[in-house]
Amino acid sequence: MSALRVRRFEPADTDRIRELHETAMRDVGAYVADVPDEDLETVTETYLESGGEFLVGEREGRIVAMGAFRPVDGTDFVAQVLPDLPGSTVELTRMRVDPDYQRRGYGRRIATELERRARERGATQIVLDTRPTQTAARGLYETLGYEEAACERIEGFGEPFELVFYRKPLLDGE
Repeated sequence: MSALRVRRFEPADTDRIRELHETAMRDVGAYVADVPDEDLETVTETYLESGGEFLVGEREGRIVAMGAFRPVDGTDFVAQVLPDLPGSTVELTRMRVDPDYQRRGYGRRIATELERRARERGATQIVLDTRPTQTAARGLYETLGYEEAACERIEGFGEPFELVFYRKPLLDGE
């Protein structure tokens, strides 16, 4: 059995990360069809060239986990929900693990590596959102020290839904 190898996204990964995103979101009943995932088509520009990061986890040459962060700016939805964010805040996003590979610590491994890289780049706080029904994801974030900061009902994208927002300081001792 091979271990998870974590590496930076490469353009050749685009098809697989789109597929992993859809598979993982369908598995938890959170996939919204017909909503463009433009950031997954432009990972280099959206994440890597904007001060963020996008990591994939490979096992036996297959991408089975992924996650990213990017700096938050005032126009981001999370900044509207949590208006007191410092300018050094990043948003953790696109955390996905193939359902066949869950409960092996892969999500934790991707998240902790993303936190480490964000801290190295000067981020002092990290935020994220997830659906209330994504209990496994919420459990992971809570065990990693994220605290629930808000819950918002989102209108649009067809059916209204709720998002839970979490935040975590990235400075030692906070």
